[in-house]
This record gives sequence, C-alpha cells and structure tokens, in this order.
Amino acid sequence: MRYQNAFIVVLFFIIPSLFWAQERQLKAYLNERQFYAPEEGTYLEVQLHFAGHTLRYLSEDSTTYGEVEITHIFSQHDTVFTYDKYVLKSPLVIDSIVEDFHDIQRYSLPPGTYDYELSIKDVHADHPPISVEKTIRIRAMDGQVEISDLAAAESIRPKGQQSSVFSKFGYDVVPMVTNYYPTELQKLPYYVEIYNTKAHHDDSVYVVEQKIVGTNDDIDLSGYTRYFRYKESRLQPIAKYVDISTLPTGAYELKINVLNRNKEVIAQQTFAFDRNNTAEVDNVAFRSTVLDPAFEESIPNDSTGYYVASLIPIARSSEVKNIIEILKQKDNEKNQKYLQAFWKSADPKKPYEGWIKYKQQVQKVEKLFATNYQVGFETDRGRVYLQYGPPNQLTERPSSPSEYPYEIWQYDKIGRFSNRRFVFYSPTNLNKDYRLLHSDMVGELQNYRWRYALNKRNTPDSNLDNPQGSGYQRHFGGNSSLYYNSY
Repeated sequence: MRYQNAFIVVLFFIIPSLFWAQERQLKAYLNERQFYAPEEGTYLEVQLHFAGHTLRYLSEDSTTYGEVEITHIFSQHDTVFTYDKYVLKSPLVIDSIVEDFHDIQRYSLPPGTYDYELSIKDVHADHPPISVEKTIRIRAMDGQVEISDLAAAESIRPKGQQSSVFSKFGYDVVPMVTNYYPTELQKLPYYVEIYNTKAHHDDSVYVVEQKIVGTNDDIDLSGYTRYFRYKESRLQPIAKYVDISTLPTGAYELKINVLNRNKEVIAQQTFAFDRNNTAEVDNVAFRSTVLDPAFEESIPNDSTGYYVASLIPIARSSEVKNIIEILKQKDNEKNQKYLQAFWKSADPKKPYEGWIKYKQQVQKVEKLFATNYQVGFETDRGRVYLQYGPPNQLTERPSSPSEYPYEIWQYDKIGRFSNRRFVFYSPTNLNKDYRLLHSDMVGELQNYRWRYALNKRNTPDSNLDNPQGSGYQRHFGGNSSLYYNSY
C-alpha cells in the first residue's frame, strides 16, 4: 500500500507578547511508512516535518525556541490501542535564523485497520490544535517475500557513530517532504527494505528491478531501468538514487520489483511523483537560432568561449554535455547562437535582460574569486555564487592560529530549503584558493568531518578518519563550529 503525503490544516494567529509579534501560519507535513522488524513485527513510521518559520517563538534565559505539543492516537472499534503525547522543542534560534525540523516516531502495530488521529498544538500560540484523522491498514509482512513502503528521501548517507531519528540499518535517511521534484533536484534518493527472502526463496540470490513508468507512452524510459542482485536474508535494506536530471516534465511512478528466477514479480512497491523539468537547450536546435544583434554585440569575439563556459554553474547535466561539445569546436558564431538559445529557454520573456544580469554576475565573480589558475566561475565560491546568488550572511576568517583560512556562507532560503550553509577553506593558504569543504544543501558536497579537516593545520599527525581519535579538540582560535552553528 502506498501512503500519500498529507498537508496538515494551517491556522492564523498573533500573540504580541511573544518573540516576533506578527501573524504566522503553522505548517507541518505528514508521511507514514510501514516497515517490518523480524523480532517485533510490522511497525508504522510517522514522519513529521515542521516549517520552522511558521512557529511562534519564545525568548527565555537568553535563548529563543519554539515548542509543539504532538498527540498520536491509534484506535480500533472506538478502543484506544496506542496513545502517545509529548512536547517537541525546535532548534534554538540564533541571530534570527530559524530552521525546519523533523520528528519521526515508530509504533509497533499488529496487522489490521486503525483509526489514526494526529493533533499538533503550537505551545506558544493561543489557538486550538491543528489535526488530521485518517484510516490506516497495517499489512502483515511475516509471510512470503515482502517489501516495505518506499521512502523517498531528501538525502541518504552512511549512519554516523551515534544514532538519530533518521537512522535505519546503517543509513541516515532524511525524509522527502513532498513528491514534487522541480528542475533543480537532479536525483531521487530512496530507501526500501525487503523481507523473508531467506525463508521463501529457492535461490541463494535474487534480483531487484528499479524502473520508472509514466503517463506519457511516447517517452522512452527504458534507460532508467536497473537490476541489482542480493543474497537471501531475513531483512535487506536498499538505499539507492535515480538520476532524474534529464527526465522530462510529467507524472511518473518509481517501481521497485522483486523478481524470481522466472523474472516474475513476487513483491512490488511504488512511489508516485511529479517532475518539472524546464525545456533543455538542444545541441541541434540551437543551430537554427537567428542571432539577435544585441546578443551579438554583448559578447566580444575573443570571449565567446569564456561566456558559454560561464553557463556551466547554472546548467543541468545534459546541458553541460552540450556546452562542452560546443566549446570543443571553438566557433564564435556557434558559441553566440548557443548562448542566445540558452537564455531564450532559461528566461523566455526577457532572454536578453536575463543574460545581461547574469553576465554582470559573472564579471563580479571574476573580480572576487579568480585565481592564477582558475577563472572566477570555475572556482567553488564562484560556482556557488552564480548558482544560488550572494549569501545572506558571510563569516570570513582569512587567518586563524589553529585553522586553515575559511569562509562560511549562509542562505536564508534556496528554493524550498531554509537555512543552508557552505563551508569553504584554503588548505594551500594561497590567495583566493578556497575550496568547498562541506554544505548541508541537497546535492552539494557533504563532509560531516569538515571540522577535522579544517583543523588539520593544527593536528597534522592525527588520524582524522578515526572518530574516537583526537583530531579535533576545542582550543584557542578554533571557532568554526561556533560560527557554523550560529546560523
């Protein structure tokens, strides 16, 4: 059974006595996913995502925070089976930056049908709780080969030394809030579990098929089909991602099939999603472009290759391939036509104005970030600046007694994501040679041992890959964690 996303009802309220006295909407998103533990049986994972900026916040003892009171009730035939009520505290607000946050609870429930009630109360708002009621059917998964619900993820990474609410069998799986994938999301990570292949399978290995099907039969989706082999087991966790960078706009289903030796489907799970992918500049279509004199004059002949290459930070992977092919030809006219076609696709209403604004940003990035071996847009800072715009807050530390020179960029909003940070550092100590070390933005480099790498200047002989080692210690001058967490 596939459970659809549910958007919880929103309320409006205003309480002048609390922090940020303004009208605010409480928004939360609900997902439920069913999994199975061989020793305990089926359990329901309830995933809640809170839009941090929609809570009411209280300032107390030099700290600012929000709180929500959450109640889960599972009942059968008017008899309460499970009741859970608790108060969840938001991340602390520092420098007026609020963060979205998650709550994940797991409830062991015997197979059957349940009436589920969820109630959420903003503790610091004088309004009734928001609530949702629905019927949930819990599956029996202790018989034949079974597959859990498919959990689409915002990100999946190997589990750290300490478990969190996101931890599942060796992975930390941060749930995806929605089933809508805009152009900027290039990948679709997902997590599923397969059960009982050891007890109910004739072979020592079995095959899992990953495929995408759509409502438009004219689109060839065979290139998205993959096959994976696994050894029989009582429980097999599977964490994968699908590259959707070239998937056209449309409605689709991601299907995960367990196949037997005769290639018959013996277990299946699906995830319905919507994809919005803006039209791509095709390597052939641009050739028919008639050059606009304004475009032609804005691109000097000795710089056409430079400006076409400058599109790479904002181009999709399929477009990057086209750009590289165009640059190999070293043809000024083709470069100019491609650049014009690119902006006609990127900004159909005002392509020339869009291009001029971007050109000015490219020139700015050149002045700020170019090195003696990289032009501005090729550097990590230049690429991030062009792709996401200037940061809302910037911490610069060009010198430190214990750390390599570094910068921390903080964005209040990138698309639908709030409070995203980028850490750049200069391991060579050369002027402007800053590299991306870590970011919590989806799709960017994530290095959760970045503090150790930054402090390697002070601890060159430490084993930085040993989480129990002494690679990172608090010491004079080591303030990067403080600045990072202050956003």
